[in-house]
Amino acid sequence: MKSVTESCVVQYPKDVVFDFLSNFENMPKWSTQFVKSIKIENGKKKAITPLGEVYIRIDSDKKSGIIDIFAGPIESQMNPAFMRVIFFSEKSCGVTFTFFQWPDTTDQMWKMFCDWLKIEVENIKKLFS
Repeated sequence: MKSVTESCVVQYPKDVVFDFLSNFENMPKWSTQFVKSIKIENGKKKAITPLGEVYIRIDSDKKSGIIDIFAGPIESQMNPAFMRVIFFSEKSCGVTFTFFQWPDTTDQMWKMFCDWLKIEVENIKKLFS
């Protein structure tokens, strides 16, 4: 299984960055390639993406800085992406974002996701610079 990780360092406190990235409503602000818009339908979070409408779930733990983002066409077929916000100092932190090529991800989609990941992490860096 292939994986890709992109990372950046930002000059903002970990808690500020974590709160922003773990908030579903902020996804269109930093995940500009994947999330075109968001909505809540019947209490379920969804994103409109270039691949169509997908369910989104975010599992996060502020203490450890872990943000797991699950997305898929149906709730039983959601694949995770793994983000971590790492404390460096009172005024800086690191952000890592990891994708894996799941069995249902074609090579063409994988390449597109890898390209998108670089842009998304650059967006995070710009938002916090």
